[in-house]
Amino acid sequence: MKSFIRLGATLGIAGSVFLTGLSGIGNLPGMGNLEAIALPQDQVVKKLQEVPVFTLTNPKGEFVVLSRKNNASKPISQVGFFISKQDAQKFLDNRLKKENPQLAGTLQVRPLSLADYYKIVQESKKKSDSVIYTLVPTQQQVASATSMLNQNGKKVEQFNGIPLFVPKFKKDNSYLTIPLAKGNERYIPFFFEKEQAVALLDEFKKAVPKEADNTEIQVVDLYGVMEALNSSSDPSINKIVLYPSRESINFIRSLAPNQSPAAKPAAAPAQAPKK
Repeated sequence: MKSFIRLGATLGIAGSVFLTGLSGIGNLPGMGNLEAIALPQDQVVKKLQEVPVFTLTNPKGEFVVLSRKNNASKPISQVGFFISKQDAQKFLDNRLKKENPQLAGTLQVRPLSLADYYKIVQESKKKSDSVIYTLVPTQQQVASATSMLNQNGKKVEQFNGIPLFVPKFKKDNSYLTIPLAKGNERYIPFFFEKEQAVALLDEFKKAVPKEADNTEIQVVDLYGVMEALNSSSDPSINKIVLYPSRESINFIRSLAPNQSPAAKPAAAPAQAPKK
């Protein structure tokens, strides 16, 4: 079985889809929503189900809607969903407790899946809901993505989106693959953390040193990947696995100590294309 998959054309387009940021709102430190994403398919929802996100709710389980006027003095209502639980907690502790301590004292950080967020946005679109559901990336990973793009000659001031990091081969635009814990099929890991992608690539370089110079880490946008999952006719696109951050993996394990995350790779290293 081939241990690499070529998705250059598909992800070359997907990777260029960067949604407009919401930094001008000033209410949440997030960027982007799912306005440009097509209706979900079961396979997309299944992949998104593996990734936790975190939001703030009141004791009734209702989302916290924050409002603020934009430059045109038109009120904007916004609900934030954080990739990092720590970021959600910091926003509650360092921002909301200072601005509205009475409200903040009633709130809690609630976990959902990325699939839940996806469905909420789709339902909002159907109802013409005026609330903006914002997915907030980890700022450290945004900085890493921006730095990597600039190092590769793509001049950007800031990565506007949710960055994913993908180990790949330079020459034939193919991607490293990993076996999952069960089964013999190999999949393409898309990491929410640069450090995870670097660790996998370093492991591969040690196993196959002759291919070390032929490898790199590509930065793509989560929204672009979801668009590709929805619209691409390339069957290889189904080999993509969204691999949660280390923080999220620890959170998943804390919920089910005896159950490993579904996206955890087996010990076998990634392999290079066969010559």
